[in-house]
Amino acid sequence: MDQMGSMQKLRIIQVGLGVRGQKWAEVMRAHPSVEIIGYVDTRLEVAQALIASWQEQTPFYASLVGALADHSADAVLLVTPPDLHHEQSMLAFQHGCHVLCEKPLTEIYAESIALVREAEQRGLHLMVGHNFRYLPVNQHLRQMFQTQEQGQTGFGHFTYLRNRDGNRADLNKYPLSMHQPMLLEQSVHHFDLMRYCYGEEITHVQADTWRPAFSTYEGDCCVSALLTFESGFRLNYLGTWTSGHNRFAFEWRTDCSKGAIFQKQQFEELYKTTLTPGLALEGELFKTDAKVEPLQSIPLPACRAFYDDTRGLLDEFIGAVLHNRPLITSGKDHLKTLGVTLAVDEAAVSGQKIEMKSFYQSRGVPAAWL
Repeated sequence: MDQMGSMQKLRIIQVGLGVRGQKWAEVMRAHPSVEIIGYVDTRLEVAQALIASWQEQTPFYASLVGALADHSADAVLLVTPPDLHHEQSMLAFQHGCHVLCEKPLTEIYAESIALVREAEQRGLHLMVGHNFRYLPVNQHLRQMFQTQEQGQTGFGHFTYLRNRDGNRADLNKYPLSMHQPMLLEQSVHHFDLMRYCYGEEITHVQADTWRPAFSTYEGDCCVSALLTFESGFRLNYLGTWTSGHNRFAFEWRTDCSKGAIFQKQQFEELYKTTLTPGLALEGELFKTDAKVEPLQSIPLPACRAFYDDTRGLLDEFIGAVLHNRPLITSGKDHLKTLGVTLAVDEAAVSGQKIEMKSFYQSRGVPAAWL
């Protein structure tokens, strides 16, 4: 490989051309600092047809072993099911490649810890695909909480109710048989956004998960959790992929000392209110919309979800590899998001309140990483 300072483009092998992989390919093909030098997918005919439709001559392979044998790559992008991530990441590291891997890093915490340790020992970057951090709505939320624009946080409420039938043609099929499909494929994003936007770590977890009898998923697809943050505020979380109504219902609300913040749609619609002192002492006991502080819409830049946010994630990865900038959405940082996610599973099974500090220590996460 060339020295970092002399690289003009990041030479990447992409593994996986499924639903998410095709979005990644579009983002990378349009990026001026990326050269895709190979695609890997076990479905050779599908991959060949896709690449031909893009009018590309990029070679494709049935295995990462073959692609790495033919090319000197700088990095490997893994857009594959999580049970493949450990083996594929280790193989990439052995060839001196940095790794950008879709979340979760793995479903087994010890394997994720081993990957972070391997990358650190080899001096390589390991990044995990939490692209939702780069949505304009979440960038703005993070700024609001950093500046305490609405004052001290009192409590939060996060609701994600979706009837996601796993048999849809444009959805990946591996979640249908996962132990915790909602938790490991969707809630993991939500817990990461909470950590990132609030700028606080989660210290305690209480939770339950379950599967409605009419679900298309074999594993639990409903998640309810009470999360405690460093400053002491609590957040109630309810998420599901199996609903009795096909209308997608999303709201992330945070109540603060000077007002409240509302995100009304998954990728947009941010509002705030300014608390009127003394209003609770006047008028009706149960106030209607006409008698309370109005919602104030917060303007946000236009965004093509799953593409613009993915580009932001890719820019961070390129900045770290080519320009020696700090990697924020790193494998090491992901251990905290993944730890909370797996602690929710443990709390659901045990019925106990989980202290995250003890959870990390019992799993052998070095204190320096936290």
